[in-house]
Amino acid sequence: MSSDAVRESDSSPEFNHTVMMTALSDKHQVIADLVGGKPFHYIDYPVHGNIGDLLIMHGTLAFFERYHLKPRISAPAFSYNPGWIEKGDVILFHGGGNFGDLYSEFGMQALREMVVSTRTDNRIVVLPQTIHFASMEARRRSARLFRQHPDVHLCVRDYASYEIAQEFTDHVHLLPDMAHQLYPIVPKHTATTGALLISRMDDEKRASDSRDDIEYAAMTDWPVVVGERERNIDFFRRAMRSTYRLGIGWNSNKFLSRRWAKYSGRLIDDAVKLFSLHNHIATDRLHGHILACLMNKSSTVLDNSYGKNSSYVSAWTANSELVALRKG
Repeated sequence: MSSDAVRESDSSPEFNHTVMMTALSDKHQVIADLVGGKPFHYIDYPVHGNIGDLLIMHGTLAFFERYHLKPRISAPAFSYNPGWIEKGDVILFHGGGNFGDLYSEFGMQALREMVVSTRTDNRIVVLPQTIHFASMEARRRSARLFRQHPDVHLCVRDYASYEIAQEFTDHVHLLPDMAHQLYPIVPKHTATTGALLISRMDDEKRASDSRDDIEYAAMTDWPVVVGERERNIDFFRRAMRSTYRLGIGWNSNKFLSRRWAKYSGRLIDDAVKLFSLHNHIATDRLHGHILACLMNKSSTVLDNSYGKNSSYVSAWTANSELVALRKG
């Protein structure tokens, strides 16, 4: 590793990686307490090929199993009807990195804001998110909507998001990503190859390329890992949309969500197989880093366009002996 790959743990005691990862997965108890055994909806789970979002989803499903929770309904944003919400239902929104205006064209933030503004008698929990608004006006407007709700709980994944979240609600919880519920993931076989670089190709890629002097044996990104199977993913999206439009979304979501969980699990398995081949992971994908942590693999973390990765490492994984954060 280059000299500017700085370990955050150089200035603080290192923790055993296994102990750290186990402790992180235990922190989600607070979410189970917020549900409190009440009927709940799991909304906005991903139906796309971003392996990171799928890890979050499968971590959330593992969380449900761990705490013996079963949602009344699970649905992606595009096939969910807020009219299904009944008195006493708790609403859980999927976690990730889409709280804000970066991915506004996909409608996740709009759905959260609509439910928050119209369902003030229901408890609402946003699972661990990174908050990022490019527009300060959009941030203020969203915060005003959230502030009108007396029982909305915003879980965030880093200190910067924690500070922003104070504008939205008094109920803010600093928690690690839901993918930590998958720990440990056992590699499929012994690593025989050098470092793997997982490098973003989307809007979160840094304008200045910080990977130039990273030594790696192979480079890829999540869309490449998924490849032509994006056509199968599109089939699930079309099926969910069409059945929702036909007015049978409640029942079809129950069936299709189980099928999608099974299929998306195979995509995660392929990412695990790929990571298993390599003895080190270098990445500007947050969940490239988290997957390495879940597999007890060493990783060098590069930042994304707005500092999400370094913020997450500083909050949760910096003290692992397997983690190095590359600054700058």
